[in-house]
Amino acid sequence: MPLKDYQDALTRLQKGLASGFHQSPQVINVPGQSLVCKVDPNYYLALEPIFTEILARWAVSFPQGVLETLVHTGNLVFCKPIGTHTIPLTLSWDGKDFEVQAAFLLADFVDRALKLYAGLAEPLPVSALRIRADERKAVEAFFGDKTPPASVAYL
Repeated sequence: MPLKDYQDALTRLQKGLASGFHQSPQVINVPGQSLVCKVDPNYYLALEPIFTEILARWAVSFPQGVLETLVHTGNLVFCKPIGTHTIPLTLSWDGKDFEVQAAFLLADFVDRALKLYAGLAEPLPVSALRIRADERKAVEAFFGDKTPPASVAYL
């Protein structure tokens, strides 16, 4: 069985993400309004399942196709031992805590999409969104042998 080439699908996802950002910039990196926020220089935290569903619409795809492409290209952290791309977390911003189902995207995926297809000259900065510090061990376990988010991601 030949290996599937995900490059066209990945480009479609990046173009879709950039288009969504171009139409409504608050969908990225604005805690409380966004589908996805940069939590450290290497990762964006996405709210699931809404992120996958909306990205699928923007990219004219199906949610399962979005997940398959992101996982197989290494742009979405996938926890092999428990077989999922999401983790329940408590997030904080603006002095409030929120319980969410979170996924982690490589910052390069989002930043490259915004640079190539939305015309941003520089990557977005780390947002004000933080993961509660007592969740750090769970996040590190979820990441397994991958490098987890840096200390800046936690409150």
